[in-house]
Amino acid sequence: MTAIIKRELVAFFKNPIGWFVLAIYSFLSAILFTLFVIWQNTSYLGDYFGFWLFFVDMVVVGILSMRFFSEEKKNKTDQLLLTSPISLYQLVLGKFFGALIIFLICTSVNLFYVLIIDIFGTVDYGCLLTNLIGTVLALCAIISIGLFVSALTESSVAAAAGTMAILFFMFVIDFFGIFLPTWLANIIMHANIYAQFDDFTNGILSLPPIVYYISVTVIFLFLAVRMIEKRRWS
Repeated sequence: MTAIIKRELVAFFKNPIGWFVLAIYSFLSAILFTLFVIWQNTSYLGDYFGFWLFFVDMVVVGILSMRFFSEEKKNKTDQLLLTSPISLYQLVLGKFFGALIIFLICTSVNLFYVLIIDIFGTVDYGCLLTNLIGTVLALCAIISIGLFVSALTESSVAAAAGTMAILFFMFVIDFFGIFLPTWLANIIMHANIYAQFDDFTNGILSLPPIVYYISVTVIFLFLAVRMIEKRRWS
């Protein structure tokens, strides 16, 4: 699994798209930091880590999903992975942790913003900690969805579009609750991938959102393994 992680990191930083993704994330996060912190003249980070940065995370993972498995299939290197002496779980987890590390490198720019606040104001480290924990958990769920979709197709564009479609649906799923019975609407409301993030942005570390993101991660990683296993024997 370590070899897969290292392979993902090397491939990412050797590819111009990797540096493009880093640049895009840094640029968009800088705009959001300016809008929600500097222009508001506040040290509160909840609004910065909220809706729009979450949406940026979704878009960037959508772009990254183009190279999870789809690119391997397109370049015919997937056969090398499928015949390597590692289990499918190790393969998928290697891809998963590789993508997570890459995204954590992207989000490390937030530490620079915290330093700016610390110089000119006071950082609420409790709120910062819950937002960082929530961001990592949400990223795990989002990346696992990207891995699953990428395992379905060899088209990079289809992988990115499919990932964004599923994430967007989970983003607005509670809207459909108005057409459903109340009991079902309440269940759907708790399936909203962003609604679960609210507690973290407010500095609250509660169990239900943690269980939700971990559950989504495990389910979609399991589905990704099943799809790769199906391809191995097809």
